[in-house]
Amino acid sequence: MRENLFQFVKEFIWLSITAMLVYAILYPVISKIDYFYWKINAVFVFVSITYFRWSISLRSLTFLHSSVLRFALFTFNIPLFFYLMYSLQKIMLKLDNFFTEDLGFPHVILFEDMKTELFKYMYTEVVLFGTASLVLILAFQVRLIISYWQLYKHQANRMLED
Repeated sequence: MRENLFQFVKEFIWLSITAMLVYAILYPVISKIDYFYWKINAVFVFVSITYFRWSISLRSLTFLHSSVLRFALFTFNIPLFFYLMYSLQKIMLKLDNFFTEDLGFPHVILFEDMKTELFKYMYTEVVLFGTASLVLILAFQVRLIISYWQLYKHQANRMLED
């Protein structure tokens, strides 16, 4: 019981740190414009950070030891991948137009140099975290398949020994 509480608190702290990072990364954009795509952009950053951590530390995450939860997560990741890919393409098309109004209404007066700097930051951030979220979903899927394979292999070896 104490171990489960410790794991829950540890995961809650990690999710809180991730939420703070999401806010810090999106703050330069949302402080200047009323960003229409802040939710999907936050999902890009959240998925990138969380799936990177989960891919690296899969064995130490006790809530992912359940094969039912792993299968559910594996199944959920397939439509998530295609939704994020569609959203990334949609945002990239809006960024290529270079119209602030396509992305949100400005809070401040954006002169041409500020607008260029804002779009450069947004382009870099969206490409980095959008692509990272797609790659890390695939990496996590591979990691889940490897863990299934290892479990199957372990159970098969144990059955052969009996």
